[in-house]
Formats: sequence, structure tokens, C-alpha cells
Amino acid sequence: MTTAAIALPPAVAKFPVLGWMVNDAVTGRDDAKYYFIGNVLLTIVLAVYLFGYPLLIVLALAAAALALTTIVIFTAADMFENRRPRRPTSPAARPKR
Repeated sequence: MTTAAIALPPAVAKFPVLGWMVNDAVTGRDDAKYYFIGNVLLTIVLAVYLFGYPLLIVLALAAAALALTTIVIFTAADMFENRRPRRPTSPAARPKR
């Protein structure tokens, strides 16, 4: 059992079955997170079995959009983080007019 206390958002904690599973995965025994991942994967497989190929396409499109958004956020973060004002150039380095 881990000793780190992580507070769940109230909306997630109050959701009947999913809230219990997430709470157990976060604060429960060490192997609870693996059971949670297994349950999520089995739920996705069952949904694909019930709804078929269109659900698989929608999941793939959503994953591609999430990956592209993540790449844009990670690469754009460097543009804003390390900005410094420019130093004025010395008179010798300025071009003559």
C-alpha cells in the first residue's frame, strides 16, 4: 500500500462504479492499478465487440487527435518558456546608414 495521498476530483469520486475503481487504483493495494487497467481494456474490447468496427475507427481517430494535440503542446511550450528580451546591439555592430 502506498502512503501518498492523492485527492480525487469530487465528480470522479461520487460516480458509482468508476469512482470506486479509480479510488481503489489510486489509494488501494499496489496491484489494484493493474486490475483497473485490465478492467478498462476489457470494457473497450466489449464495446468494440458490441458496436463493431465504427467504434474502433472512432477510438483510433480520437487517439490520433490526442497524440497530435500532445505533440503541439510539448513543442510549443518551449517557445514561451525560454523567452528573454533581446539585448541592444552595440554601436560597432550596427550597420551604417
